[in-house]
Amino acid sequence: MENKSEPTVNKNQKKANLLDHHSIKHILDESVSEIVASRGYAEDVRMSNVRLFIGTVIIAVALVAQFYKKKFPENRDFLIGCIVLYPSFDLNIH
Repeated sequence: MENKSEPTVNKNQKKANLLDHHSIKHILDESVSEIVASRGYAEDVRMSNVRLFIGTVIIAVALVAQFYKKKFPENRDFLIGCIVLYPSFDLNIH
């Protein structure tokens, strides 16, 4: 009278290619997000929104530097300003 219990199979079982580290990371991130959300914690996306905004500012600085009205020797000071702004915003993203 052995009570053989069958292994339970998770309904949301996910499969990943074990040779693809991006696939494994995606599955792990998704699983952790589901566990945290199921425990009643709300997702806070403020930091992601700030990073997107700073990235947009960096792109705007690059576009202004690229399409500025004056040619190179005349806009030297402006380009130096853009070059100084770029890393200062880029450091805030990482």
